[in-house]
Amino acid sequence: MPPDSTQGKYLRRCLDDFPAICRLKYGAEFDLASVEERVGHLRRSTPLTYADLKYFESPEHWWFRRYWVFPPKDHIEPALEKETFDFWNLPESNEPDTIRRLLYIFKSIELVSIILRFIRPEHYAIYSSPIQYMLDISHGRDNVETYLKYLGNMREIERRYGFVRVADVDMALWVLHEKCFGQHQDPGIAAAYSADDFMLRLRANNLVAPLAELSDARLAGALVAVKPDLAVLIACHCFEILIRRLAGLFRLPETESSAPLDQLIAALPNYGSVGPVRKALWQSLRQVRNDLFHQGRKPGPRETKLLLDEVNALESDISKEIS
Repeated sequence: MPPDSTQGKYLRRCLDDFPAICRLKYGAEFDLASVEERVGHLRRSTPLTYADLKYFESPEHWWFRRYWVFPPKDHIEPALEKETFDFWNLPESNEPDTIRRLLYIFKSIELVSIILRFIRPEHYAIYSSPIQYMLDISHGRDNVETYLKYLGNMREIERRYGFVRVADVDMALWVLHEKCFGQHQDPGIAAAYSADDFMLRLRANNLVAPLAELSDARLAGALVAVKPDLAVLIACHCFEILIRRLAGLFRLPETESSAPLDQLIAALPNYGSVGPVRKALWQSLRQVRNDLFHQGRKPGPRETKLLLDEVNALESDISKEIS
């Protein structure tokens, strides 16, 4: 997809305002380009020495020491001396392994991200809580997976809105957080961010990705407290799918002809966990489903609970039959 030069204008403004926001927030503009220049000799396959770390701190250029500190020399220098990092061929060459090796030495994904951001600003960003909040990034299985998800989002934004570097996306989003939630808010920028369909999809994907492995029945149960209408829709759809799957296990002729749900329920044999009382419940829940889908009538709390409980019970029963 080609870069979108219209909807991303507010992010461009945020990047342009980075020096001004730094000055307002910290009393001085940051010179991050000078930090990049000072570590330029590391943009190749090279050892990273303890002496090199002073370039990343650069108190005359930015606010590193306000938030971070590198581990003491005797804690990490022996490990650094054993390593050579191929920074030039990142991210194509062994990116997860390189991040993991750096993390093993520095014990902080934030410090690792700072090192990568200044050595290869084309591809890397500083891992920070303000930007994590703006993107609704969820934690992965470990810090490496989380940072890779974070970078994946930043790189998508870079491509979508035609930024030159991931580090520029980093700065734009940092300013965006300040303009939406900080001391220097800008209602216009905040409104543009809220209306950005691409960013909304990105954030929604981050929020729901941990739910992707849930079955429909469990997903409905997980959503009922925060999105009850959506939970009921999912549960109603799931209910019919599970009834038809159960009928398939019994090899009913009606299964082949896609019979109406009421006929399918009536045709189910009274066997095992299926009996007249339960089939009557299913007919009742079928009516709940029909009222919702065809008349827009939402079920009440009692009906919703019965529906959610039953789709979970059906899922469990079918799982037992299959196994």
